[in-house]
Parts: sequence; C-alpha cells; structure tokens
Amino acid sequence: MKEASKFNVRYVGFESLADGARRLNYAVTAQGALARTASIHIPSSAFAGAGRVTFQESATIGCEKIRSELENQRDLQNSMTFTVTPEDIEQFRPRRRAAGKRP
Repeated sequence: MKEASKFNVRYVGFESLADGARRLNYAVTAQGALARTASIHIPSSAFAGAGRVTFQESATIGCEKIRSELENQRDLQNSMTFTVTPEDIEQFRPRRRAAGKRP
C-alpha cells in the first residue's frame, strides 16, 4: 500500500458540464515520480437538496477522494478519473464548525 502523504495533490480548476455536474482537475506530484493528472466528476445531484455540497467543499472532497485512491491502488496511471459517490461526500466532506454562542 502506498502512503498518500507522499503525494502532493493540488487543485488546478474545474469545468461546468452541460448536465450541471462539475469536473474538478488536480495535479498529483511525488518526489522522484512523474507528475500525473487527476479528474473528479461530481454529479449535479450532489449540488442539490438538503445535504448539498457547496462549490467550495467540492475541491476538498475531490482532493481527499484522490488521496484515498492513491492509498488503495497499486498501479496508478498517468491520468486518473474518479466519480464522487454519496458515500464519498459523507466520508470526505469537511467538518463544519458548530456555531459558537456569543456571550
């Protein structure tokens, strides 16, 4: 198993797709290895409804999804594409701080 912390995953931008989905693009580098690219497809349904993902959260979710895949795969390709599932959103969504009470 590869250690994901050895990889630098950097968000480089997104594309809005015709169906309302988004494709997020990342650069993946590691010391002594060739640079790779990764894309995350987030379906339009993830951006709607009560538990919807904000556009700001989507970049973090995508980054954590890539890190998880890097940890669990042995044969990585130069270009990787993944689709985010509802389970991924639940697992990788940044935890929101509880609203603090003001004295």
